[in-house]
Formats: sequence, C-alpha cells, structure tokens
Amino acid sequence: MVKVFYSSILVFCISISICLSQDLGDERYGIASFYSEKFYGRQTANKEKLNKTKLTAAHRAYPFNTLVEVTNLSNRKSIIVRINDRGPYKKGRIIDLTDAGAKKLRLNKIGLAKVKVKIVGFEGEQMLIPYQHLSLATNPKFNRKYYQKTRLKYKKKYRLKRNIIHKKYLKKRKRKKIKSKKKTPIKKNIRKKTVPKKQVTKPSKSSKKVKNDRKTPKKK
Repeated sequence: MVKVFYSSILVFCISISICLSQDLGDERYGIASFYSEKFYGRQTANKEKLNKTKLTAAHRAYPFNTLVEVTNLSNRKSIIVRINDRGPYKKGRIIDLTDAGAKKLRLNKIGLAKVKVKIVGFEGEQMLIPYQHLSLATNPKFNRKYYQKTRLKYKKKYRLKRNIIHKKYLKKRKRKKIKSKKKTPIKKNIRKKTVPKKQVTKPSKSSKKVKNDRKTPKKK
C-alpha cells in the first residue's frame, strides 16, 4: 500500500511538471551536453534514427516535436532544435544536443556549457519568431567632472507568428474592460422660428367708481 501511494504521488508530480513545462515561451536555465558517437544510428525514444546532421535534442519533460531555442550564455549564439529523445539523466544537465547543434553553439571543443532553453513552438511548428536589438541597461548620468558610460545589454525579444496552425497551445488572455466615462451630449444653440402672437384687446375695467352728478337730498 505504501509503495502504491508513493508511486501515485510521483506520477502526479511528473504530470504537473510536464503540464507546467508546456507553456509557450517557457524559459529554463541549465547545462547542455552533446551525444557521444556511439549513440548515432540508434533508435531514439520517438522511434527515429539519431542523425548527426539534424538539429534534434533530448529533454526529460518536454513533449516530442516541440521546438526549443537553445542559447549559449557565454557567446550568445542560439539555435532552434526539435525534441525527439529523452535525457540527459545526469544531475544539472537539461538538454542533449546532436553534433550539428553542438558545432553551431561551439560546444564540441568545450563539452559542457550553461544555456538558456526556451519553448518556441509545438508539433514542429515555430510560433515565436526571435529578433535581437541593443538596449540600455542603465540611463546615462552626467556629472561636471566626468561622464559615466552606460552598460549595453543584449535583450532578445520575440513576436508571435501571424498564421499559426496549432492554436490550441495559445493562451487566451482576458482583456480588462476599461470603464469609459459617458460624455455629455453637446447642445447646439438652434434658433427656433418664433411665430408672432396675435394681440387680443380686452375691455379695460376702471377701478374708480363714477360719481353721480345729482345731489342727494339731505335728511330732515
């Protein structure tokens, strides 16, 4: 019972790690290595023959046919490879490259190098297209005595491909609704044509009483 419990926990943890690692644009850092010559010609985990000239790689968690960009952090050289095998199983290593990929990253003479691994596409389709540009790491500061130089830093930015076949891998982002203030309608001063009213003459009532001319007889 205890073994079954621990095995179920391990399966659950592995499934969570795989689900988390399948996000587009996910970045991981670690050490990269390359295959030795005895492995070429053998069958990979994806049931393909391992070829020297092809840009393929081995990863422990990423699903097959995922496109991954591997960047050598020492010389800033990068390549895009396809995952078709499982490994490496040594501690600290995250990816195994073929001979062609190792030559492009200049790993064949060193053997190991610290790299950045970024998911660029799924099922053999590249979704993120990278382009490089220079950007300033610090703002320039001016002083009377001297001028402090700014540090230049290479930042790699990516844009999403326009026509993507496998849209199920894209996350739908919720757009925030911006409450727009209702604008009060502007009242235009339109002059209406006034029709002149007919003046009705009313008979004037005199407030003062009219005095009789006749004299009233005095009482005896």
